[in-house]
Amino acid sequence: MAIEDEEVRREDIRYARKQDKKAQKERLEEIAPRAEAGTKERQLEKKQEKAAANRSFRDAKSPGAEEVGEGDLLGDDGVEGYKARLKASEKKRSERELRKEEALRARAAEREEKMAEHRAKENKTMDMLRNLAKQRYG
Repeated sequence: MAIEDEEVRREDIRYARKQDKKAQKERLEEIAPRAEAGTKERQLEKKQEKAAANRSFRDAKSPGAEEVGEGDLLGDDGVEGYKARLKASEKKRSERELRKEEALRARAAEREEKMAEHRAKENKTMDMLRNLAKQRYG
């Protein structure tokens, strides 16, 4: 029963707030009426309202820029740690490039070996055909 009473009280408060907002909006409309819908003046009003809302949100969100220390920006170990990490990543990159070049050289050597075998087989076939032609035609 107490829970139901609490829920009813909350609903009453919500309804009262809703009615209050509605009344305030009507009073504001009486004091400063809006421009007609679709007119240039109404578009300008909307733009100003949106800018004001964005400004208030921005001001509420960030009180201002704070000074940030170098340790926070570069990490707690400072410039030296950053340089060490940079050097390590550079070393990894160069090792990766070396492995890649080595793999490319190995593939090129393998391709060249296959081509040499193919040429040797072709030369052997041509020699056989020449010998056959000499035997038949002199």
